[in-house]
Amino acid sequence: MMERTTDTMLRGERTREATDRKLMQATLQIAVERGISGVTIEEVARRSGVAKTTIYRRYHNADELLREISAMYLVNPDAGPVPSPTREHFTQLLQRLVDWVRNNNIDVKRVGIVLSSEAEFFQHIVNQVITPWLSRVAAFLKQGVTQGVFRESVDEKLLLSTIIGSLVAYEAIEGKAMDDDTAWAARMSDLLWPALLK
Repeated sequence: MMERTTDTMLRGERTREATDRKLMQATLQIAVERGISGVTIEEVARRSGVAKTTIYRRYHNADELLREISAMYLVNPDAGPVPSPTREHFTQLLQRLVDWVRNNNIDVKRVGIVLSSEAEFFQHIVNQVITPWLSRVAAFLKQGVTQGVFRESVDEKLLLSTIIGSLVAYEAIEGKAMDDDTAWAARMSDLLWPALLK
């Protein structure tokens, strides 16, 4: 009996997570295309395939939905110690970014639009999503400078923008999402590593 209850709870949790992902993707899609004012419960229901009654059970209105969706973007790219400045660790850092994008169903084709937007909703997401990754990249670069491996003039914002831009370009050129492609991280490492070195 206890096993059935646990299975039911796990199924319910997976269903809720899948619904949350559908709502998040639909909300962001609408916000990118129409702006924040275009996000309505009706339009989110239509695009996500989630019933309006289900959405209204969770959120009273579109503003509450937008606040919750932005909170879902909380991320910790890796709170562990900063890895030593080696090519292998740089490749691993790139792969962790790809894994994070894939595991959180981030549509990188819309990332550029979100990053360039001035809307407060998007800036909140940028602060939660990009800032932790930027901090991680900056710490890695600083460690490399301290150890005499990297040039001091490497701009972490430009580096992260290049990496994200490459993710967007990869999806546009390949016409598919970054599924299980570990080769991308190695190729980007081959391309960017020489530019980091002293």
